[in-house]
Amino acid sequence: MSQTSTPYIHFPLFQNLTEDELIHLSEISMERSYNQGKILFHQDESRTNVYFILSGLVKMIKINRNGHEQILHVLHTNDMFPYVGFFENVPYPSSAIALTNVHVLSIPIKEFELLLIQKPGLLIKVIRIIEKNYQETQDRLLYRQTQDVFHQVVLILVHFVCDLGIRQKEDTIQLHLPITNSELANMIGVSRESVNRVFNQLKKTGIMTYNRKEILIYDFWQLKQYLQD
Repeated sequence: MSQTSTPYIHFPLFQNLTEDELIHLSEISMERSYNQGKILFHQDESRTNVYFILSGLVKMIKINRNGHEQILHVLHTNDMFPYVGFFENVPYPSSAIALTNVHVLSIPIKEFELLLIQKPGLLIKVIRIIEKNYQETQDRLLYRQTQDVFHQVVLILVHFVCDLGIRQKEDTIQLHLPITNSELANMIGVSRESVNRVFNQLKKTGIMTYNRKEILIYDFWQLKQYLQD
C-alpha cells in the first residue's frame, strides 16, 4: 500500500499519527472484502484481529445458552470492532456478519496492542470508544426497562437515522436499513408485531413511510420529540 493511498488517515482514531506511523499501520494491516451475509468471525473463536470498516455495515450478534441470536450492534463506516478484550487472551465475545457488502481493514491484535503501548494518546482514544459503547449499551438496557415499546422503537429509529440517514430534498431523510422488522425487534427485545404497529402508527401521522428497501423520514424533529414525552 503506497503512502498516498494510506486509508487510516480517514479514521478519527488515527488523525494524530505521523505519516510514518500511518504507513506502518498500512504495512501491518490487510484490506479485506466480504459479501453480504459472510461471517467475519465467530463468537468464542480465538481473537486474532481488530477490524476497521472502510465501507458497508456489519452486525454483531451473540448466541445465548438457549441458542437464541441477539443483535447487539449495527456498525458502519469508520467503526472499530471488536472493542473489548484488549491486552487479554480472550476469544471474540460475539460474531460479526456482513449486513451489506463490506470492505474492512484488519490488524493483528498483537500488533495493534503494541501500537497502543507505544502511543498513549491512541490508547486513550480507544478507551474512550470502549467507554462510549459501554455507556450506550447501559443506556439502551435502562431505556428498555423504563420505556414502553413505542418509545423504544422510536429511539432505535433516531439512532439509525443519525448514523446512516441520507438527507434528501425538502428535509426528507432516506434510511437504507438492511435488517428486517424481526431483526429490529430482536435488537430491542420486543415482538415483530410490536415494531409493525409502531411503524404503521408513525406512517399514519405522516412522519415516515417505509417498504422493504428503505425508510423515508419526513419529520425528523417530530420523531425526536416523542423521546421527550
